[in-house]
Amino acid sequence: MSEILPFYQLKIVDSTQLELKRMLRQQGELDSFTTLLAEHQTAGRGRGVSKWHDSPGSSLLLSIYVNWPVSLKESFEVNQRVCVALKPIFPDSVLFKWPNDLMVGTKKLGGMLIENHWSGGGIKSSSIGIGINLNPTNDALTRAAFLNECTSNKETPLSLAKRIQRQFSEALTSPCTTSQLVRAYHDILWGQLEPQPYLINGKEVMATVEGVTENGRLALRFENKVVDTFDIDQIKWVDPN
Repeated sequence: MSEILPFYQLKIVDSTQLELKRMLRQQGELDSFTTLLAEHQTAGRGRGVSKWHDSPGSSLLLSIYVNWPVSLKESFEVNQRVCVALKPIFPDSVLFKWPNDLMVGTKKLGGMLIENHWSGGGIKSSSIGIGINLNPTNDALTRAAFLNECTSNKETPLSLAKRIQRQFSEALTSPCTTSQLVRAYHDILWGQLEPQPYLINGKEVMATVEGVTENGRLALRFENKVVDTFDIDQIKWVDPN
């Protein structure tokens, strides 16, 4: 008999990440893979100050709390583990754009917001926010992709949330060597097949993704064959849509 994992369905909330934070503050600790699914968020956000826009029922709006079996040393390792765990949920056309976007071609399918909780020099737990476009709406952005247009297996927010929770509970507790993780992440990394436009120091350049360093810097190969690495605040992908 499979373990029953904590799962909460919320009608309207400011954000599932903020609600998870309130639950942690009130309860002190949560069971691993505690999952919050919202029908609508009034203050959902991505990395930094970017906001997540949704129409009720058209998107997956989810947060999952993970207690790591062994403390992790690097934030980027959490990112890698989450991406690799998520990949089997999606069709082959979905790839992961460093550091936190899910892409179908040059269109954005969704994004992640990972907040790590440190203790004793390591990451003991993480709150993982995930937003996925499921169905187009009248005001849908032309640069957005939608999961139910990419697969014949039509998902609802509830069905997808349950699948992700189950997948996380299995994949994130399985042993994995560093080399296995790096290889698996590299295989699902977006931008390796053809040059993409990037803005670096105010100048637009074309480059392909070479990989990501162990400390989470993006390695790009430019048209002159030179490879250089960048932090997230040093580079911006130029959306052609």
